[in-house]
Amino acid sequence: MSRPRNVPPRKHGGGAAGSGTAAAPGRGRGGKGLKDIRVDEEVEIAVNLALERFRYGEDTEMEFPSSFTRTERAFVHRLCHSLGLISKSKGKGANRYLTVRKKDGSELKRAVMACALTPGTKHAICTLVRNFPVTNKEQTELLPKKERGNAYVVESENKEVNKTSGRLSDGIPQVPVKRGESEFDSFRQSLPVFEKQEEIIKIIKDHKVVLIVGETGSGKTTQIRLESRVSPKTLVTFCTNGILLRTLMAGDSTLSTVTHVIVNLIYDLASVMFTCSFVFFPFVQDEVHERDRFSDFLLIKLRDVLQSQANLKLIISSAALDADLFIRYFGCCPVIHIQGRPFEVKEMFLEDILRSTGYTNKEMVKYKTEKQQEEKQQSTLSEWCSARENNSELESQRPRPVPRATEECSLLGDDGDTVFNQLTEKDVNCLEQWIVKEMDSCLSDIWLHKDIDAFAQVFHLILTENVSVDYRHSETSVTALMIASGRGFLSQVEQLISMGANIYCRSSNGWMAVDWAKRFGQTEVVDLLESYSASAGFGNLDESSLVQTSGNDLSAEDRELLTTYHHSFDDEKVDLDLIMHLLYNICHNCETGAILIFLPGYDEIVSLRDRILFDDRRFADNAHRYQVFMLHSNMQTSDQKKVLKSPPPGVRKIILSTNIAETSITVNDVVFVIDSGKVKEKSFDALSCVTMLKMVWISKASAIQRKGRAGRCQPGVCFRLFSRLRFENMLEFQTPELLRMPLQELCLHTKLLAPINCPVVDFLMKAPDPPPALIVKNALQMLKQTIDAMDPWEDLTELGYHLTELPVEPHLGKMVLCAVVLKCLDPVLTIACALAYRDPFVLPTLASQKRAAMLCRKRFTAGTFSDHMVLLRAFQAWQKARSDGWERAFCEKNFLSQATMQIIVGMRTQLLGQLRASGFVRARGGADIRDVNANSENWAVVKAALVAGMYPNLVHVDRQSLVLTAPKEKKVRFHPTSVLSQPQYKKIPPVNGQTAAVQALPTDWLIYDEMMRAHRIANIRCCSVVTPITVALFCGPARLSSNALQASSSCQGDRISSDSSDSEMEDRTTSSVSLLKLDEWLHLRLDSEAAGLLLQLRQKWHSLFLRRMRAPSKSWSQADEATVRTVVAVLTAEEQSAGLHQPSGIGQRPRPLSSEDHLLACTWRSTNTRRSTTETEFSDSSNAGKVIMRSTHPILHQPKKYKQKSILHSKQTSDDRSDRSSVKSADSSNFPSPCASPCSPVSGKASKSPSPRKNMPVRYFIMKSSNLQNIEISQQKGIWSTTPSNEQKLNGAFWESSVVYLIFSVQGSGHFQGFARMGSSIGCEKSQDWGSAGFGGVFKVEWIRKENIPFQFAHHLLNPWNDNKKVQISRDGQELEPQVGEQLLQLWDHIPLE
Repeated sequence: MSRPRNVPPRKHGGGAAGSGTAAAPGRGRGGKGLKDIRVDEEVEIAVNLALERFRYGEDTEMEFPSSFTRTERAFVHRLCHSLGLISKSKGKGANRYLTVRKKDGSELKRAVMACALTPGTKHAICTLVRNFPVTNKEQTELLPKKERGNAYVVESENKEVNKTSGRLSDGIPQVPVKRGESEFDSFRQSLPVFEKQEEIIKIIKDHKVVLIVGETGSGKTTQIRLESRVSPKTLVTFCTNGILLRTLMAGDSTLSTVTHVIVNLIYDLASVMFTCSFVFFPFVQDEVHERDRFSDFLLIKLRDVLQSQANLKLIISSAALDADLFIRYFGCCPVIHIQGRPFEVKEMFLEDILRSTGYTNKEMVKYKTEKQQEEKQQSTLSEWCSARENNSELESQRPRPVPRATEECSLLGDDGDTVFNQLTEKDVNCLEQWIVKEMDSCLSDIWLHKDIDAFAQVFHLILTENVSVDYRHSETSVTALMIASGRGFLSQVEQLISMGANIYCRSSNGWMAVDWAKRFGQTEVVDLLESYSASAGFGNLDESSLVQTSGNDLSAEDRELLTTYHHSFDDEKVDLDLIMHLLYNICHNCETGAILIFLPGYDEIVSLRDRILFDDRRFADNAHRYQVFMLHSNMQTSDQKKVLKSPPPGVRKIILSTNIAETSITVNDVVFVIDSGKVKEKSFDALSCVTMLKMVWISKASAIQRKGRAGRCQPGVCFRLFSRLRFENMLEFQTPELLRMPLQELCLHTKLLAPINCPVVDFLMKAPDPPPALIVKNALQMLKQTIDAMDPWEDLTELGYHLTELPVEPHLGKMVLCAVVLKCLDPVLTIACALAYRDPFVLPTLASQKRAAMLCRKRFTAGTFSDHMVLLRAFQAWQKARSDGWERAFCEKNFLSQATMQIIVGMRTQLLGQLRASGFVRARGGADIRDVNANSENWAVVKAALVAGMYPNLVHVDRQSLVLTAPKEKKVRFHPTSVLSQPQYKKIPPVNGQTAAVQALPTDWLIYDEMMRAHRIANIRCCSVVTPITVALFCGPARLSSNALQASSSCQGDRISSDSSDSEMEDRTTSSVSLLKLDEWLHLRLDSEAAGLLLQLRQKWHSLFLRRMRAPSKSWSQADEATVRTVVAVLTAEEQSAGLHQPSGIGQRPRPLSSEDHLLACTWRSTNTRRSTTETEFSDSSNAGKVIMRSTHPILHQPKKYKQKSILHSKQTSDDRSDRSSVKSADSSNFPSPCASPCSPVSGKASKSPSPRKNMPVRYFIMKSSNLQNIEISQQKGIWSTTPSNEQKLNGAFWESSVVYLIFSVQGSGHFQGFARMGSSIGCEKSQDWGSAGFGGVFKVEWIRKENIPFQFAHHLLNPWNDNKKVQISRDGQELEPQVGEQLLQLWDHIPLE
């Protein structure tokens, strides 16, 4: 046990401020929040340091001194909870010690999974092992290794892997010929570096390592990006540091002909010289960092190589180098400083911009108005707080109408599901007075009288009157969330957050909801709110707090400006409105010159581009006066050259760029720079294993570099969208990526670079900024015991070698390789790339839009209880929308990031290309693209591949307590963005929503992508339910110990009673129970026969997977094919047994990108070939025929008068729906197809997905018309148009069923005017023929009968889906129950055909 260092001893009784009164938090509702436990700053700093060392150290337990006061112990307890540590106080008086230990799972009981196999499953496995029994060799290979093998033997077996590694070509040793004159000579001679060339050459000649720190414009690395142009005569090679790393993997001797290596730390590049020839590696990544992990990795290796090769020299170049660090690292190496040649650049910080341009927005005006009321609000607020502290709980004096259950039902969609009205949340100034009075009264009663029932009225007004969920009490400025938090109403807090409430709103006294909870001791609410805050993915960007705490040096005017601005804008985003305002001012008030705008990532670039080109009339109407370019890592050289060219006279160049333009690309005519001051940065918590892509502030070094881009050709201006105060508080340099990233991938590559017997930890400890040893050991543990990429001696396994080749994290690489062997590659490829990059869904600001965004996610689930399905179907739907030409509108409508989708396309292509290069996917024959997708339509098989990659990210459902548990967590919650958090999504989320969500789960096991914790709450995001059999086969290490299967001691001798059993033999069989231990936590209890079969199937699968890793290109044997067929059959049967849904269309191949599709498309050329857009669904799937054969939907009986005609129309339709309908499985989803092409791109509109309408090949809808003219137009032209509220309902039905019939009726006519078949999906094109402006897009209809039928002929037909009302009183768009719809159409049988 360790003791903390530097924790000051304390005398008893001499506690810190506030001591003696605080109880340890977490013991009831009265515990204090962390910020409310006051201790000396000295103690706070010491405790934080001690716990930080402990978390990353080797010790499992530590002890704090007994001299701590009660308050100080409370502070330690609370801090431990927030860090996921376990703390406990023992003893009394002077002997009372506080101990802290790490979670190791020992405090939790083992999860015992009840697992049973269906008779069909047992039969399938028996058949397999009878025909192809597990051999002794297979058994032996799957046992844990007891002695170290020869790593080189494995390497020799993986020649197919090694040959794919990119390496440098060997150069011919020679002295380069003196270069002749060039057109660039005058330019080179004008650069500051030219003046120092003699000095630089001399210093390089005299030293092995040289650091060159060149300011912007010095000319140290003036260049452009190059394609491959190498030959045996090449003297200077430019390549990525990855290429050099792969070269070094073949051994240090590969640099025997190299004399000089130049590494540029900002560019993520290097160069090499072959005998007086350099190797320079210029390759720029989007959102690059000053020192990425591979740059540091390269430096480690190069420092070792320098010691063994006397002729090698290393030159490190950077514009923002921490010179002192590298001097220490390389040992007193010389540093050459080169001044830049920029012209003077004027700086304008945020306060200067606001002052000089007079920028304002609605929120700023609103804040100023509220500010005037603040004094009165604070007075009333103080009275409220006093009443709360005095426990004043008077009864409410006024009765209030509370919506009854029937009223609540009426708030939902007509079909039983939820569709939010597309009305914008009303500003408080637009609300009617009675609504304001009622909301104020409700909030007052909740706070002052604990009238929890008043929440029902609050919810009612929010949903029916479009009151904002963040409505502020007019006299106190508090929101419903703040009141619920302060009162400790945990369920209501959950409900409000689910409805989109903003947890960061502040009341007039500056408190957020979490501050209210802390102030009044609501510990559980504090934990909940802080867990949501921690999982939001935000960086530390709160500018408002910085101004409040450190803004004493600001002038009163600047302080007021910044305070007003920051209250109007979320610092976690980029203010595109301010940028557009600034851009317009520059274009109209300043002289000519290019404008360079630095943005955090490609998302913001695309959004700003669209504003300039399409949305802002000031620019869109004058497009001929502007050239807009986007700079990012994937642009082609030809596009890059266009950026460098000067525009024609009268045209201004506007460049939107990531930080690639900081150093990698120099545009000489830039005069104006707009710097958002933010960058996207990945961070990783090694203890919780959570990776997050955050938007963070750039470093001072980057800010200075960006400023310098404005003064290359003439004096310039740099507009900084952050304050001077923020600039002064920025980090000097960005944190090295090596300290922020998961190290599994790095550890794999270390084995290829480090000396044979050098442990990975020892090698990485040589880095300039080494990662904590504990993080490296955790990474190695994951690679050894979970991913099976390393053996116990840290040698790479067969799988490990392949994972070093794939450009994704190892667990995702394993997922993809499992998909190859399971033959379900395409859907897994899409999901893996989405997980590798980021969630494509964007989080809107308005609460109503947040709710609509959740519904958009729900639309893509297809009833599968899976966030991974959401990713897949959203991508497929985006592909369809792009091919239909309305990609942007589709993304806006469904809250998706267009840029993220494009990047996922490029990642898929890159990953598939590597699989082809490694031999896993072949051009033709076995293992071709069709073969590796043979099972892509089977969701159970796809999930199996996901489970193999996600393990050990597994949670178990405790049915008794209705909570989720994990190996080290007693209670886990769904993240609010997970579709599983609200399985039956309603406008008003249910009380105890998490419990309801857990109760609704169809199985007891789930996988998840990441777990995030804050205090005592852990959230999981991106989850999917899986069957016990899937867990049993694909979780746990491939090599199980020989005693993994054993008779369960608790069950030995016990007899499992069976009331239906009349056989003594049957009783003896069922009493034999075994335990299969997959890891320390995951234990399976099942009957011995099933356990034996399951273990054999596991062995057959893992043996097959091992063989495929050893020889990817080898032909499949009969046993291999039989094994996969059996695994697929077992997974499918168990999925059906669990009642899980099998959606259709998930295996469709993505369409190729056209040459003009997008800027990114040209660099991500799709390798997927398609024949035509009408064959998109299954043209490359070898099981298409099988799927067609499985289509077992019975066609409902149709009246014979029109049956043949409707079939004829089905065959003649011009779209590809006939193909789609033919491949519907028996369990076809009633949710919208991912290929649906709904019209009306109104952001946030949700679809109606009627829950009882599953498995219907024929659908019937009533279409009401306001006039007969529309009916006549429809019958003449074969088109129809309906209201936007009906569009998605009809589109969903169109894509999900084989036939959709529309029965028409003119309002007030007393007749049905006939019926037609829906002939196409509803597009965006509108018709001028329709008289109402409220109609949406036009779609085709094929009229079958045009005769009128009086309503009285249908008086006997009642529609169960409309409260059993008569069909003739249906509203527009009402769906009919199929049997009723068929009977209604049969009425036309009595009328002769025309």
